Amino acid sequence: MNLNYSKIESFCEGLDHPESICIDEQGMIYAGGEAGQIYRISPHGKVTLLATTGGFILGLALDGDGAIHACDCAQGKVWKITPDGSISERSSGTPQRPLTIPNHPAFDCDGNMFVTDSGDYWSETGTGCLMRIDRKQQTTLFHEGPFRFANGLAVDPTNRWLYIAQSTAANIVRVPISETNGPIEVMYQLPPGTVPDGLAFAADGQLLIGCYKPDGIFIGRIDGSVELLVEDPTGELLNRPTNIALAEGRIYVANLGGWHISVLKSELLPCPLHRPRFG
Repeated sequence: MNLNYSKIESFCEGLDHPESICIDEQGMIYAGGEAGQIYRISPHGKVTLLATTGGFILGLALDGDGAIHACDCAQGKVWKITPDGSISERSSGTPQRPLTIPNHPAFDCDGNMFVTDSGDYWSETGTGCLMRIDRKQQTTLFHEGPFRFANGLAVDPTNRWLYIAQSTAANIVRVPISETNGPIEVMYQLPPGTVPDGLAFAADGQLLIGCYKPDGIFIGRIDGSVELLVEDPTGELLNRPTNIALAEGRIYVANLGGWHISVLKSELLPCPLHRPRFG
């Protein structure tokens, strides 16, 4: 199943280098910007500014109350932004290990939020780790890695595994949710020179992988193979694509190198995400 890049469309424009994207049950789309913007985008592409943290927004996750949980790499924090735009801090790491580059959050079925902390991009062995923020706001170091620039993060459909994109290793690894510092298993190895960024599971267990380089999306098959799903050879419709969201037979893509969200039709159905309610 390869998609023709000519079928890619610009869904909305005027965003400030969006890195992440998530969609609520009403079809409202949320994205971040490099000056700390949190954008709310209607199903028809109308953009409004919900809030601004003053930092640089990377990954986003929605909870069941409609609040956005946002990784701010410039300030080393994870913020919570309520539907009315109020901002509060969820975590800055632990006293022993403050967050340096919080990159992407993901909830499990128990309401724990896991966050990749990328570490040094240029380290040959990696310095990235994985944090866990529980429902009581307690942050712990869940996995010390080291990960080679831990980037996108996704909980698999069985809620047994955390899948992590290692950008500078050109692969996707997984660790068990049930075990602190559990074994790191390579699940998908991408071609040399590929820079994987964002991850999104389809309902059938296949994994979409947004790649900062090349300007395209790979798909990880159930059998462990990897296939290039779509690539934009000109880098205009897909411009340094990062995170991905599936909804209603469409793939929405954030473009860190540009000012727009891309969309393309797909037969893939989204894997339901865990969205805990905090009240």
